[in-house]
Amino acid sequence: MAFKMGFSREEISGPVPVPAGWYTLQIKGFRPKASKDKESVSYNAELAIINNPEYEGRRVFVGLNTKGGWIFPDFVHATGMQLEVIQDGNQGTEKEQLALPGVFEGSDTHPDDPSQWKYQGPLTNATLEAELAEIPASAQYKAKNEVRQFKCAVAGCADKHSTNLIKN
Repeated sequence: MAFKMGFSREEISGPVPVPAGWYTLQIKGFRPKASKDKESVSYNAELAIINNPEYEGRRVFVGLNTKGGWIFPDFVHATGMQLEVIQDGNQGTEKEQLALPGVFEGSDTHPDDPSQWKYQGPLTNATLEAELAEIPASAQYKAKNEVRQFKCAVAGCADKHSTNLIKN
C-alpha cells in the first residue's frame, strides 16, 4: 500500500517570527563558517527562547562575524561574562587582543574550515536577555527575528553598548 507523507505549510516554510520585544535566550551552540571571500568567520550563535510558554524553544541566530568586532562585547556581556584576553605577550597594551571565552576545538587542525570547529566553553547554555525585532520578508529572506540589542549583565559595566544592531 502506498503511503504519502504530508507536511503543513508551517513545517515547510518555518514558523512565523515571534513578536518584537525582550526575551530570555539560552545559547545552544555555534555553527562557525568562513565568509564567501574567506576574509572572516561567522560564528553563527544558535540561541533558543526560554521561560516563555508560547515561544519556548524557538531558535534565533546571531551571526557574530569577525569583521564586526563591536558586537562581541555586547553578546558576551549579556551573559554576565567578559571577553578573554589572548595571552600573546600584548596583554595590557594597545595591541591586546580579545576573544570569546572558551575555545573552538579543531581551529588549529582545520584553520581554513571553521565548519569543522566545535565550541568548548562557558557560553554553552549561558542565558541572556535580548530585544528581538521582526524583520519582514524580502526577495532574499523569509520573515525572521533578529537581535536589536543585548542587555548587559556585567555588574558595574561602564562600556557603551549598541542599541540597534540591525543593518538597514
